[in-house]
Amino acid sequence: MIEKNYPPRLPDWISTGGDNFEVVIASEALYIRNLVGSPFPDRLKVDDLKKTRRQFVDATGELFSDYRFWETDALDGAERKYLTERMSAPSELLKRSRGTGLFLTENEASWLCLNTTDYLRFRFAIAGSNIETAYRNARNIEEELQQCLPFAYSDRYGFLTAKPAECGTGLMLRFLVHIPGVIFSNGFRNLRESLLKTGSVLRSVADEAMSSDGHLFVIQTAHTLGIDEEEILTSAQNMIEGLIEKEYEARDSLMTQARYQIEDRILRGIGVLTHARMIACQEGYALANALRLGAAEGILNDTIDVMSATELFVVGQPAHLKVITGEGNRVIMDTHRADLFREYLNTEV
Repeated sequence: MIEKNYPPRLPDWISTGGDNFEVVIASEALYIRNLVGSPFPDRLKVDDLKKTRRQFVDATGELFSDYRFWETDALDGAERKYLTERMSAPSELLKRSRGTGLFLTENEASWLCLNTTDYLRFRFAIAGSNIETAYRNARNIEEELQQCLPFAYSDRYGFLTAKPAECGTGLMLRFLVHIPGVIFSNGFRNLRESLLKTGSVLRSVADEAMSSDGHLFVIQTAHTLGIDEEEILTSAQNMIEGLIEKEYEARDSLMTQARYQIEDRILRGIGVLTHARMIACQEGYALANALRLGAAEGILNDTIDVMSATELFVVGQPAHLKVITGEGNRVIMDTHRADLFREYLNTEV
């Protein structure tokens, strides 16, 4: 089973923390590549997909010997969901399993996925806002792969991808951000519009409730064509630095102008956690959001820290609760979610 190798806790690469971790939980560099002369995976039959999967394993030899490999069509839906909840596999894997494959490092920072929308997607992630480190590591992987595989490339369109908007460099830089200050100060719409001007897009995470109630969002570079990789990197760095500044300013303003209201919301959450016997998934995101903000602002110094509150976002998700409980029953899972949150608070009832 998946969880025997990757148990229900934060992936190791996140648990180390990083620069500006209170705002930026993760920075990721993602490449998309396809093979010369091969149709996109959507146009291949299952036997052909399995053949290209085997060809990749053979062609790369020992290059990924320190990665764990799964033929992911052999995993059930719950196991694939478990991996995507941890950001240890792309969300495309939930919709496409036939002939797919996944390589994953022990600390889960790097994965390579075969035969989803495109032949190959691979990612390197780091905790915090240091996107350059994530990019340089992903770039090293890409250069090693180019020695093994003939990637489809056009002088006009760059690297070819299934979605025309992803042609060109085939590189996307992404950030997982926690921005309650911007949300509480009604700056969400302005932020989205300003990000578009910088060539970035703001979107919900895969579970939209985690964004609406947990105030976690993904920011991703939008342009891959007609721009080189260093320009993408510089643009992403400037963008995230500006966002971090806006979020800290929004939090400072809130704590100055509405401290009692913010403290009331956070401490009411502690009251719910102390006494609730069941916590639904969506409510859990809202509570994790309150705990993380409270920890970051020094309101909950003796109750929970930022890293533990971050972990609650991960382990409180449905597939993780199913691993912990061994049950798919919603009542049992909601009961265990309440118990789990109290354990992290170390609250005696």
